[in-house]
Amino acid sequence: MRTSIRRVLSLALCLVLLCSGFTFGTSALTADESWQHYYADYMQTGSGMYMAPGADESTRNFSWYAPENAGTGRVIVSENKDLSDACTFTGGSVRTPEGDVRTKVTVTQLQPGKTYYYRCENDVWQSGTASFHTLSGTDFSAMYTTDIHITTKEENDENSLVNQSYTFSRVLDAAADKAQLDLLISAGDQATTGSRREYTSLVSAPALSSIPFALCPGNHDRKGIAYKYFTNNPGEYKKAIVHSLISYDYAYTKGDVLFFVFDSNVASMTDHRNFVKDAIRKYPDAKWRVATFHHDLYGGRIPHRENENALLRTIWAPIIDEFRFDLVLLGHSHYYTMSNAIFRNKTAQDLTGQTSVTNPKGAIVMVSGSINHPRIREEGSEIPPLGENIAFSYLTNEPIYNILDFSEDSITIRSYALSEEDPFHTFTITKTDPQGGHPENGRTFYDFFVRFIADIFGVINEVWTTARFRLHWNDFVGK
Repeated sequence: MRTSIRRVLSLALCLVLLCSGFTFGTSALTADESWQHYYADYMQTGSGMYMAPGADESTRNFSWYAPENAGTGRVIVSENKDLSDACTFTGGSVRTPEGDVRTKVTVTQLQPGKTYYYRCENDVWQSGTASFHTLSGTDFSAMYTTDIHITTKEENDENSLVNQSYTFSRVLDAAADKAQLDLLISAGDQATTGSRREYTSLVSAPALSSIPFALCPGNHDRKGIAYKYFTNNPGEYKKAIVHSLISYDYAYTKGDVLFFVFDSNVASMTDHRNFVKDAIRKYPDAKWRVATFHHDLYGGRIPHRENENALLRTIWAPIIDEFRFDLVLLGHSHYYTMSNAIFRNKTAQDLTGQTSVTNPKGAIVMVSGSINHPRIREEGSEIPPLGENIAFSYLTNEPIYNILDFSEDSITIRSYALSEEDPFHTFTITKTDPQGGHPENGRTFYDFFVRFIADIFGVINEVWTTARFRLHWNDFVGK
Protein backbone atom coordinates (compact mmCIF):
# COMPACT_ATOMS: atom_id res chain seq x y z
CA MET A 1 0.00 0.00 0.00
CA ARG A 2 2.83 2.41 0.79
CA THR A 3 4.35 1.76 -2.64
CA SER A 4 1.02 2.51 -4.31
CA ILE A 5 0.59 5.74 -2.37
CA ARG A 6 4.11 6.89 -3.19
CA ARG A 7 3.45 6.13 -6.85
CA VAL A 8 0.25 8.13 -6.91
CA LEU A 9 1.75 11.03 -4.96
CA SER A 10 4.41 11.33 -7.66
CA LEU A 11 1.63 12.09 -10.14
CA ALA A 12 1.84 15.84 -9.80
CA LEU A 13 5.56 15.88 -10.51
CA CYS A 14 5.66 13.39 -13.34
CA LEU A 15 2.63 14.65 -15.27
CA VAL A 16 4.52 17.85 -15.99
CA LEU A 17 6.20 15.70 -18.65
CA LEU A 18 3.00 15.95 -20.67
CA CYS A 19 4.12 19.27 -22.06
CA SER A 20 7.68 18.20 -22.82
CA GLY A 21 9.01 18.49 -26.35
CA PHE A 22 10.64 15.84 -28.51
CA THR A 23 12.70 15.32 -31.63
CA PHE A 24 11.14 13.89 -34.74
CA GLY A 25 11.76 13.51 -38.45
CA THR A 26 9.63 14.90 -41.22
CA SER A 27 7.57 13.17 -43.89
CA ALA A 28 6.25 16.38 -45.45
CA LEU A 29 6.06 16.20 -49.24
CA THR A 30 7.19 19.06 -51.44
CA ALA A 31 4.09 20.84 -52.70
CA ASP A 32 3.59 20.88 -56.45
CA GLU A 33 3.04 24.13 -58.34
CA SER A 34 -0.75 23.82 -58.48
CA TRP A 35 -0.94 23.43 -54.68
CA GLN A 36 1.37 26.40 -54.14
CA HIS A 37 -0.93 28.63 -56.23
CA TYR A 38 -4.03 27.24 -54.55
CA TYR A 39 -2.55 27.70 -51.08
CA ALA A 40 -1.49 31.30 -51.79
CA ASP A 41 -5.03 32.16 -52.92
CA TYR A 42 -6.55 30.32 -49.96
CA MET A 43 -4.40 32.09 -47.36
CA GLN A 44 -5.28 35.50 -48.81
CA THR A 45 -8.84 35.07 -47.58
CA GLY A 46 -7.57 34.05 -44.12
CA SER A 47 -10.99 32.60 -43.30
CA GLY A 48 -9.84 29.19 -42.03
CA MET A 49 -13.37 27.88 -42.60
CA TYR A 50 -14.16 24.31 -41.66
CA MET A 51 -17.06 22.03 -40.77
CA ALA A 52 -17.14 20.10 -37.49
CA PRO A 53 -19.60 17.32 -36.65
CA GLY A 54 -22.81 18.32 -34.96
CA ALA A 55 -24.07 16.82 -31.73
CA ASP A 56 -25.90 14.24 -33.86
CA GLU A 57 -26.50 13.54 -37.53
CA SER A 58 -29.21 16.21 -37.80
CA THR A 59 -26.69 19.01 -37.19
CA ARG A 60 -23.34 20.38 -38.43
CA ASN A 61 -21.10 23.03 -36.85
CA PHE A 62 -19.23 25.65 -38.91
CA SER A 63 -16.51 28.11 -38.00
CA TRP A 64 -14.53 30.81 -39.82
CA TYR A 65 -12.62 34.08 -39.34
CA ALA A 66 -14.18 37.38 -40.40
CA PRO A 67 -13.46 41.10 -40.00
CA GLU A 68 -14.85 42.65 -36.82
CA ASN A 69 -17.40 44.69 -38.77
CA ALA A 70 -18.44 41.80 -41.04
CA GLY A 71 -21.95 41.52 -39.62
CA THR A 72 -23.88 38.40 -38.68
CA GLY A 73 -22.46 35.07 -39.78
CA ARG A 74 -24.76 32.92 -41.88
CA VAL A 75 -24.75 29.45 -43.40
CA ILE A 76 -27.05 29.08 -46.40
CA VAL A 77 -28.20 25.44 -46.82
CA SER A 78 -30.23 23.86 -49.60
CA GLU A 79 -30.91 20.51 -51.23
CA ASN A 80 -30.39 22.28 -54.56
CA LYS A 81 -26.96 22.98 -56.02
CA ASP A 82 -27.94 26.54 -56.97
CA LEU A 83 -28.98 27.14 -53.32
CA SER A 84 -32.58 27.83 -54.31
CA ASP A 85 -35.23 27.22 -51.63
CA ALA A 86 -32.48 27.56 -49.04
CA CYS A 87 -32.67 27.84 -45.27
CA THR A 88 -30.46 30.36 -43.50
CA PHE A 89 -28.83 29.64 -40.15
CA THR A 90 -27.17 32.38 -38.13
CA GLY A 91 -24.72 32.25 -35.26
CA GLY A 92 -22.53 34.29 -32.98
CA SER A 93 -18.95 35.46 -33.08
CA VAL A 94 -16.12 35.66 -30.57
CA ARG A 95 -13.51 38.38 -30.75
CA THR A 96 -10.02 36.98 -31.33
CA PRO A 97 -6.76 38.30 -29.83
CA GLU A 98 -5.83 39.53 -33.32
CA GLY A 99 -8.78 41.97 -33.38
CA ASP A 100 -11.12 40.21 -35.81
CA VAL A 101 -13.79 37.61 -34.96
CA ARG A 102 -14.30 33.88 -35.24
CA THR A 103 -17.84 33.18 -36.45
CA LYS A 104 -19.54 30.00 -35.22
CA VAL A 105 -22.82 28.70 -36.68
CA THR A 106 -24.73 25.48 -36.05
CA VAL A 107 -26.95 24.10 -38.82
CA THR A 108 -29.91 22.08 -37.53
CA GLN A 109 -32.95 20.12 -38.78
CA LEU A 110 -30.98 18.09 -41.32
CA GLN A 111 -32.77 15.01 -42.63
CA PRO A 112 -31.23 11.53 -42.99
CA GLY A 113 -29.90 10.29 -46.33
CA LYS A 114 -29.70 13.72 -47.97
CA THR A 115 -27.07 15.68 -49.88
CA TYR A 116 -26.96 19.33 -48.86
CA TYR A 117 -25.27 22.29 -50.54
CA TYR A 118 -24.12 25.22 -48.47
CA ARG A 119 -22.29 28.54 -48.38
CA CYS A 120 -20.84 30.38 -45.39
CA GLU A 121 -20.99 34.17 -45.44
CA ASN A 122 -20.91 37.48 -43.61
CA ASP A 123 -21.89 40.88 -44.99
CA VAL A 124 -18.41 41.41 -46.49
CA TRP A 125 -17.32 37.85 -47.32
CA GLN A 126 -18.68 34.57 -48.63
CA SER A 127 -17.24 31.15 -49.31
CA GLY A 128 -17.75 29.09 -52.41
CA THR A 129 -20.57 26.55 -52.56
CA ALA A 130 -19.75 23.10 -51.17
CA SER A 131 -21.74 20.03 -50.17
CA PHE A 132 -22.05 17.35 -47.51
CA HIS A 133 -24.33 14.37 -46.96
CA THR A 134 -26.15 12.86 -44.00
CA LEU A 135 -26.37 9.19 -43.06
CA SER A 136 -29.48 7.12 -43.58
CA GLY A 137 -28.50 4.23 -41.30
CA THR A 138 -25.76 2.89 -39.02
CA ASP A 139 -23.09 2.18 -41.65
CA PHE A 140 -20.40 4.82 -42.27
CA SER A 141 -16.66 5.29 -42.68
CA ALA A 142 -14.32 7.59 -40.80
CA MET A 143 -10.67 8.43 -41.22
CA TYR A 144 -8.60 8.48 -38.04
CA THR A 145 -5.22 10.15 -37.84
CA THR A 146 -3.11 11.97 -35.29
CA ASP A 147 -0.19 14.34 -34.79
CA ILE A 148 -0.72 16.13 -38.08
CA HIS A 149 1.74 18.76 -36.82
CA ILE A 150 1.20 21.58 -39.27
CA THR A 151 4.13 23.72 -38.15
CA THR A 152 5.63 27.15 -38.65
CA LYS A 153 8.96 26.04 -37.17
CA GLU A 154 10.46 23.93 -39.92
CA GLU A 155 12.69 26.05 -42.20
CA ASN A 156 11.34 29.06 -40.30
CA ASP A 157 9.33 30.24 -43.31
CA GLU A 158 6.08 29.77 -45.18
CA ASN A 159 7.35 26.72 -47.06
CA SER A 160 6.76 24.46 -44.07
CA LEU A 161 3.08 25.46 -43.94
CA VAL A 162 2.72 24.96 -47.70
CA ASN A 163 4.40 21.56 -47.75
CA GLN A 164 2.82 20.14 -44.63
CA SER A 165 -0.70 21.25 -45.51
CA TYR A 166 -0.08 19.70 -48.94
CA THR A 167 0.94 16.40 -47.30
CA PHE A 168 -2.23 16.38 -45.20
CA SER A 169 -4.34 17.12 -48.28
CA ARG A 170 -2.68 14.20 -50.10
CA VAL A 171 -3.49 11.91 -47.16
CA LEU A 172 -7.14 12.98 -47.22
CA ASP A 173 -7.35 12.37 -50.96
CA ALA A 174 -5.78 8.91 -50.58
CA ALA A 175 -8.26 8.01 -47.83
CA ALA A 176 -11.19 9.30 -49.89
CA ASP A 177 -10.14 6.89 -52.66
CA LYS A 178 -10.55 3.99 -50.22
CA ALA A 179 -13.96 4.91 -48.77
CA GLN A 180 -16.70 7.51 -48.74
CA LEU A 181 -15.59 9.46 -45.68
CA ASP A 182 -18.34 10.62 -43.34
CA LEU A 183 -16.04 11.82 -40.55
CA LEU A 184 -12.43 12.78 -39.91
CA ILE A 185 -11.03 12.06 -36.43
CA SER A 186 -7.79 13.64 -35.22
CA ALA A 187 -6.25 12.62 -31.88
CA GLY A 188 -4.48 15.90 -31.20
CA ASP A 189 -1.39 17.96 -32.03
CA GLN A 190 -2.95 19.33 -35.18
CA ALA A 191 -0.45 22.21 -34.79
CA THR A 192 3.05 22.44 -33.34
CA THR A 193 3.26 25.91 -31.80
CA GLY A 194 -0.51 26.39 -31.51
CA SER A 195 -0.51 29.39 -33.84
CA ARG A 196 -3.42 30.72 -35.84
CA ARG A 197 -1.61 30.27 -39.18
CA GLU A 198 -1.09 26.59 -38.40
CA TYR A 199 -4.82 26.00 -37.90
CA THR A 200 -5.74 28.04 -40.95
CA SER A 201 -3.31 25.90 -42.96
CA LEU A 202 -4.66 22.74 -41.33
CA VAL A 203 -8.09 23.16 -42.92
CA SER A 204 -6.86 24.29 -46.33
CA ALA A 205 -7.49 20.90 -47.99
CA PRO A 206 -10.48 21.10 -50.38
CA ALA A 207 -11.75 17.71 -49.15
CA LEU A 208 -12.54 19.21 -45.74
CA SER A 209 -15.40 21.27 -47.15
CA SER A 210 -17.40 18.02 -47.32
CA ILE A 211 -16.11 16.01 -44.32
CA PRO A 212 -16.86 16.90 -40.68
CA PHE A 213 -13.53 17.31 -38.86
CA ALA A 214 -13.49 16.33 -35.16
CA LEU A 215 -10.46 17.92 -33.48
CA CYS A 216 -8.88 16.87 -30.19
CA PRO A 217 -6.50 19.02 -28.10
CA GLY A 218 -2.93 17.77 -27.78
CA ASN A 219 -0.04 19.11 -25.74
CA HIS A 220 1.23 21.12 -28.74
CA ASP A 221 -2.20 22.64 -29.42
CA ARG A 222 -1.97 23.92 -25.86
CA LYS A 223 1.22 25.86 -26.62
CA GLY A 224 -0.92 28.67 -28.05
CA ILE A 225 -4.37 30.17 -27.58
CA ALA A 226 -5.69 29.88 -31.16
CA TYR A 227 -7.35 26.45 -30.68
CA LYS A 228 -9.87 27.98 -28.30
CA TYR A 229 -11.14 30.43 -30.91
CA PHE A 230 -10.75 28.17 -33.94
CA THR A 231 -12.96 25.25 -32.88
CA ASN A 232 -16.73 24.94 -32.79
CA ASN A 233 -17.19 21.61 -31.04
CA PRO A 234 -20.59 20.02 -30.37
CA GLY A 235 -21.80 18.71 -27.04
CA GLU A 236 -19.20 20.48 -24.90
CA TYR A 237 -19.28 19.58 -21.21
CA LYS A 238 -19.15 22.94 -19.46
CA LYS A 239 -20.00 21.75 -15.96
CA ALA A 240 -16.42 20.70 -15.22
CA ILE A 241 -14.78 22.22 -12.18
CA VAL A 242 -11.38 21.93 -13.87
CA HIS A 243 -11.12 22.45 -17.61
CA SER A 244 -8.48 23.56 -20.03
CA LEU A 245 -8.05 27.19 -20.98
CA ILE A 246 -8.46 26.21 -24.65
CA SER A 247 -11.07 23.42 -24.66
CA TYR A 248 -13.76 21.30 -23.05
CA ASP A 249 -14.46 17.58 -23.32
CA TYR A 250 -17.20 17.00 -25.90
CA ALA A 251 -19.36 14.18 -27.29
CA TYR A 252 -21.31 13.54 -30.48
CA THR A 253 -23.07 10.65 -32.18
CA LYS A 254 -22.96 9.23 -35.68
CA GLY A 255 -24.75 6.06 -36.74
CA ASP A 256 -24.81 3.75 -33.71
CA VAL A 257 -21.61 5.21 -32.23
CA LEU A 258 -21.16 7.63 -29.32
CA PHE A 259 -17.84 9.45 -29.70
CA PHE A 260 -16.13 10.98 -26.65
CA VAL A 261 -13.34 13.55 -27.11
CA PHE A 262 -11.26 14.23 -23.99
CA ASP A 263 -8.63 16.84 -23.20
CA SER A 264 -5.96 14.59 -21.71
CA ASN A 265 -3.87 17.63 -20.77
CA VAL A 266 -6.35 17.93 -17.88
CA ALA A 267 -5.85 15.41 -15.08
CA SER A 268 -9.20 15.80 -13.30
CA MET A 269 -10.65 12.27 -13.26
CA THR A 270 -13.88 13.39 -11.60
CA ASP A 271 -14.67 15.86 -14.38
CA HIS A 272 -13.82 13.40 -17.17
CA ARG A 273 -15.93 10.73 -15.50
CA ASN A 274 -18.87 13.08 -14.99
CA PHE A 275 -18.61 14.12 -18.65
CA VAL A 276 -18.93 10.49 -19.75
CA LYS A 277 -21.94 9.90 -17.49
CA ASP A 278 -23.60 13.05 -18.84
CA ALA A 279 -23.07 12.01 -22.46
CA ILE A 280 -24.40 8.49 -21.84
CA ARG A 281 -27.52 9.95 -20.24
CA LYS A 282 -28.10 12.03 -23.39
CA TYR A 283 -27.43 9.14 -25.78
CA PRO A 284 -28.37 5.95 -23.89
CA ASP A 285 -29.07 3.83 -26.97
CA ALA A 286 -25.68 4.06 -28.70
CA LYS A 287 -24.21 0.57 -29.10
CA TRP A 288 -20.56 1.56 -29.57
CA ARG A 289 -18.39 3.82 -27.42
CA VAL A 290 -15.26 5.27 -28.99
CA ALA A 291 -12.89 7.55 -27.07
CA THR A 292 -10.33 9.95 -28.51
CA PHE A 293 -7.63 11.71 -26.53
CA HIS A 294 -4.04 12.61 -27.22
CA HIS A 295 -1.61 10.88 -24.88
CA ASP A 296 -0.36 7.34 -25.48
CA LEU A 297 -0.92 4.76 -22.73
CA TYR A 298 0.46 1.36 -23.74
CA GLY A 299 2.52 1.68 -26.92
CA GLY A 300 6.02 2.00 -25.55
CA ARG A 301 8.77 2.68 -28.12
CA ILE A 302 9.92 5.68 -26.04
CA PRO A 303 11.50 4.21 -22.89
CA HIS A 304 12.00 7.50 -21.05
CA ARG A 305 8.23 8.13 -21.26
CA GLU A 306 7.19 4.91 -19.54
CA ASN A 307 6.88 6.59 -16.12
CA GLU A 308 4.62 9.20 -17.70
CA ASN A 309 2.57 6.53 -19.49
CA ALA A 310 2.18 4.50 -16.28
CA LEU A 311 0.78 7.52 -14.46
CA LEU A 312 -1.54 8.34 -17.34
CA ARG A 313 -2.82 4.77 -17.24
CA THR A 314 -3.59 5.28 -13.55
CA ILE A 315 -5.91 8.13 -14.53
CA TRP A 316 -7.48 6.81 -17.72
CA ALA A 317 -7.76 3.03 -17.32
CA PRO A 318 -10.47 3.22 -14.60
CA ILE A 319 -12.59 5.46 -16.85
CA ILE A 320 -12.10 3.21 -19.89
CA ASP A 321 -13.00 0.12 -17.85
CA GLU A 322 -15.96 1.54 -15.93
CA PHE A 323 -17.75 2.76 -19.04
CA ARG A 324 -16.76 -0.19 -21.25
CA PHE A 325 -15.17 1.71 -24.12
CA ASP A 326 -14.81 -0.45 -27.21
CA LEU A 327 -12.08 1.47 -29.04
CA VAL A 328 -9.68 4.16 -27.80
CA LEU A 329 -7.89 6.32 -30.40
CA LEU A 330 -4.70 8.05 -29.24
CA GLY A 331 -1.57 9.85 -30.47
CA HIS A 332 1.50 11.55 -28.98
CA SER A 333 4.11 8.81 -29.45
CA HIS A 334 4.19 9.04 -33.29
CA TYR A 335 4.46 5.21 -33.48
CA TYR A 336 1.70 2.95 -34.83
CA THR A 337 0.50 0.36 -32.32
CA MET A 338 -2.65 -1.61 -31.51
CA SER A 339 -3.15 -3.23 -28.12
CA ASN A 340 -4.58 -6.50 -26.96
CA ALA A 341 -7.98 -6.30 -25.26
CA ILE A 342 -7.08 -4.39 -22.08
CA PHE A 343 -8.82 -4.48 -18.71
CA ARG A 344 -7.35 -3.07 -15.47
CA ASN A 345 -4.13 -2.14 -17.27
CA LYS A 346 -3.43 -5.76 -18.25
CA THR A 347 -3.98 -7.96 -21.28
CA ALA A 348 -7.36 -9.59 -20.74
CA GLN A 349 -7.32 -11.22 -24.19
CA ASP A 350 -4.23 -11.73 -26.34
CA LEU A 351 -4.89 -10.60 -29.91
CA THR A 352 -1.39 -11.17 -31.26
CA GLY A 353 -1.58 -12.52 -34.80
CA GLN A 354 -5.38 -12.16 -34.90
CA THR A 355 -7.32 -10.24 -37.55
CA SER A 356 -10.63 -10.11 -35.66
CA VAL A 357 -12.22 -10.50 -32.25
CA THR A 358 -15.82 -11.00 -31.11
CA ASN A 359 -16.95 -9.49 -27.82
CA PRO A 360 -13.45 -8.52 -26.65
CA LYS A 361 -12.84 -8.77 -22.91
CA GLY A 362 -11.69 -5.15 -22.67
CA ALA A 363 -10.89 -2.04 -24.68
CA ILE A 364 -8.69 -2.03 -27.77
CA VAL A 365 -6.31 0.93 -27.80
CA MET A 366 -4.81 2.32 -31.02
CA VAL A 367 -2.07 4.87 -31.64
CA SER A 368 -1.51 6.05 -35.21
CA GLY A 369 1.70 7.47 -36.63
CA SER A 370 2.24 11.17 -37.25
CA ILE A 371 1.33 12.73 -40.60
CA ASN A 372 4.19 15.21 -40.87
CA HIS A 373 6.61 14.11 -38.13
CA PRO A 374 6.97 10.35 -37.81
CA ARG A 375 9.63 9.16 -35.42
CA ILE A 376 12.52 7.91 -37.51
CA ARG A 377 14.80 5.13 -36.35
CA GLU A 378 18.37 5.84 -37.38
CA GLU A 379 19.94 3.18 -39.56
CA GLY A 380 21.84 0.65 -37.47
CA SER A 381 20.12 1.60 -34.22
CA GLU A 382 18.04 -0.83 -32.23
CA ILE A 383 14.27 -0.89 -32.65
CA PRO A 384 12.78 0.73 -29.53
CA PRO A 385 10.95 -1.77 -27.31
CA LEU A 386 7.18 -2.16 -27.35
CA GLY A 387 4.84 -2.12 -24.40
CA GLU A 388 3.93 -5.57 -23.11
CA ASN A 389 0.24 -5.16 -23.97
CA ILE A 390 0.72 -4.50 -27.69
CA ALA A 391 -0.66 -6.96 -30.26
CA PHE A 392 0.57 -5.26 -33.44
CA SER A 393 2.99 -2.50 -34.39
CA TYR A 394 4.32 -0.96 -37.60
CA LEU A 395 7.36 1.20 -38.28
CA THR A 396 7.47 3.56 -41.25
CA ASN A 397 8.78 6.99 -42.18
CA GLU A 398 5.60 7.69 -44.15
CA PRO A 399 2.33 9.30 -43.09
CA ILE A 400 -0.17 6.76 -41.77
CA TYR A 401 -3.95 7.00 -41.98
CA ASN A 402 -6.69 4.62 -40.86
CA ILE A 403 -10.13 3.94 -42.32
CA LEU A 404 -12.69 2.88 -39.70
CA ASP A 405 -15.71 1.16 -41.25
CA PHE A 406 -18.60 1.20 -38.78
CA SER A 407 -21.68 -1.01 -39.00
CA GLU A 408 -24.35 -2.06 -36.53
CA ASP A 409 -22.36 -5.08 -35.35
CA SER A 410 -18.71 -4.36 -36.19
CA ILE A 411 -15.86 -1.89 -36.57
CA THR A 412 -13.27 -2.76 -39.20
CA ILE A 413 -9.96 -0.90 -39.06
CA ARG A 414 -7.83 -0.61 -42.21
CA SER A 415 -4.44 1.07 -41.78
CA TYR A 416 -2.38 2.44 -44.68
CA ALA A 417 0.97 4.04 -45.40
CA LEU A 418 0.50 6.93 -47.82
CA SER A 419 2.36 5.39 -50.77
CA GLU A 420 0.67 1.98 -50.52
CA GLU A 421 -2.64 0.89 -52.04
CA ASP A 422 -3.11 -2.08 -49.71
CA PRO A 423 -3.47 -1.82 -45.93
CA PHE A 424 -0.53 -2.96 -43.81
CA HIS A 425 -2.96 -3.95 -41.04
CA THR A 426 -6.64 -4.89 -40.94
CA PHE A 427 -8.63 -5.74 -37.82
CA THR A 428 -12.35 -6.21 -37.07
CA ILE A 429 -14.11 -5.85 -33.71
CA THR A 430 -17.54 -7.51 -33.54
CA LYS A 431 -20.13 -7.17 -30.76
CA THR A 432 -23.19 -9.38 -30.44
CA ASP A 433 -24.72 -7.26 -27.66
CA PRO A 434 -24.15 -3.70 -26.37
CA GLN A 435 -21.91 -4.77 -23.48
CA GLY A 436 -19.72 -7.05 -25.58
CA GLY A 437 -17.27 -9.11 -23.52
CA HIS A 438 -16.26 -6.41 -21.04
CA PRO A 439 -16.03 -7.68 -17.45
CA GLU A 440 -18.03 -6.11 -14.68
CA ASN A 441 -15.88 -3.39 -13.11
CA GLY A 442 -15.92 -3.03 -9.35
CA ARG A 443 -14.10 0.14 -8.32
CA THR A 444 -11.71 -0.03 -5.39
CA PHE A 445 -10.60 2.40 -2.70
CA TYR A 446 -7.38 2.81 -4.65
CA ASP A 447 -9.40 4.13 -7.64
CA PHE A 448 -11.05 6.75 -5.42
CA PHE A 449 -7.70 7.75 -3.93
CA VAL A 450 -6.12 8.15 -7.38
CA ARG A 451 -9.08 10.26 -8.49
CA PHE A 452 -8.63 12.57 -5.51
CA ILE A 453 -4.91 13.07 -6.21
CA ALA A 454 -5.55 13.60 -9.93
CA ASP A 455 -8.23 16.19 -9.21
CA ILE A 456 -5.87 18.14 -6.94
CA PHE A 457 -3.15 18.04 -9.56
CA GLY A 458 -5.65 19.10 -12.23
CA VAL A 459 -6.54 22.26 -10.30
CA ILE A 460 -2.87 23.16 -9.71
CA ASN A 461 -1.86 22.47 -13.31
CA GLU A 462 -4.66 24.56 -14.84
CA VAL A 463 -3.95 27.49 -12.49
CA TRP A 464 -0.30 27.34 -13.53
CA THR A 465 -1.19 27.11 -17.23
CA THR A 466 -3.57 30.07 -17.03
CA ALA A 467 -0.92 32.14 -15.27
CA ARG A 468 1.61 31.20 -17.96
CA PHE A 469 -0.73 32.41 -20.70
CA ARG A 470 -1.35 35.69 -18.93
CA LEU A 471 2.34 36.33 -18.28
CA HIS A 472 3.31 35.61 -21.88
CA TRP A 473 0.14 36.68 -23.69
CA ASN A 474 1.94 38.49 -26.50
CA ASP A 475 3.82 35.29 -27.36
CA PHE A 476 0.54 33.45 -27.99
CA VAL A 477 -1.20 35.92 -30.32
CA GLY A 478 -0.49 37.42 -33.67
CA LYS A 479 1.54 34.47 -34.92
